[in-house]
Order: sequence, then structure tokens, then C-alpha cells
Amino acid sequence: MVAPARVKAWRWPAAAALAAGFVAVLAFHGERPEPGLARFAPAGLLADWPVEQVSSLEVSAGTLHRSFRRDPGGGWLADAGSAPLALALVEHIETGLKLLHNSAPQRTDLVSEQLEEFGLMPPRLTVTAHRFGSGAMTIEFGGANPLGLERYARVVGRPEILLMPAFVADAWEPLAATR
Repeated sequence: MVAPARVKAWRWPAAAALAAGFVAVLAFHGERPEPGLARFAPAGLLADWPVEQVSSLEVSAGTLHRSFRRDPGGGWLADAGSAPLALALVEHIETGLKLLHNSAPQRTDLVSEQLEEFGLMPPRLTVTAHRFGSGAMTIEFGGANPLGLERYARVVGRPEILLMPAFVADAWEPLAATR
């Protein structure tokens, strides 16, 4: 049988004080990380463009084609007329632009030899954004991935095929369908 360990009575309070001091030093000296997982940074296809600098849009799906332009007051007009758009259409435009600005592609490593397989030859939905001054970007959306949560896309002029969240393309489809 093992003999019980003999610890002097003064060592227990000293060890407790040392542990409490260590915890106090950590609590008062250590830094807490910022709340949340990470600071948000836009990573969408239009991340380099402030949304307010988009001057006009073209949205097409199949044979349906719509054009919109920003009026000097910041609202949106149908390109064919000078009457302001209905509030629902303006909300679709603003939501679509925010999603293109903020939502990053899920994958960017797909090869462009399979355009037909991804529903990009011809594209199912095309969105062209023009910026004040100069610059335009055309994004073509294809079919959904096997799970249906993402859509294949590509930026015209770039070789890679992207896998974008489906809600990005879904925001633009009502604009192409309405007259």
C-alpha cells in the first residue's frame, strides 16, 4: 500500500493564489477577437464596382431581353421609356446588384471546354452591367449543379467557369421575364 502524500498546509493556499493570479493576468492582459467569425468583405463578381456606379443593365433569358438605365436621381428606368419602374422591379435590380457585389463564387476551377454540359452554350440567363464612365461586365448563368443549390456561370472574356449560389441568378430571372 502506498503511503499518503504529505503536503504542507501552506502550499495549498499558495497554489490557489498562484492559479488565481494566472487567470487574472490572462483575463486582464489578453485580447478578445472581434465579434463574429471574420470581418465581411465583398467578394462577388462586381466587388470592385460600387453598386451606385452601375449606370445601365441588360438582362436576357432566351428570347426575352430587357434593358434598364439609372436616372440622375438614382432610380431605375426601362430603357425604352422615361417612366420610373415599378417598386418591385427596382427591388429586384437592387437585390441582384448587391448579390453580384457581395456573393463570392463557390468554385472557380472548372474548365471551359464543357460549356454545353454546364448549360452555358447558349446561356440560360445573361446579365450585363455597365458602369458610369467606362467598363462593362457580362455574366452568363447556365444550369444548376446536381444538388440545385448553385448555378454554373462565367464572365465573358475570362476562361474559367464559376459555380455561383443559385440565389444570385434567381434574383435576375423575374427582370427578364416581365414586360
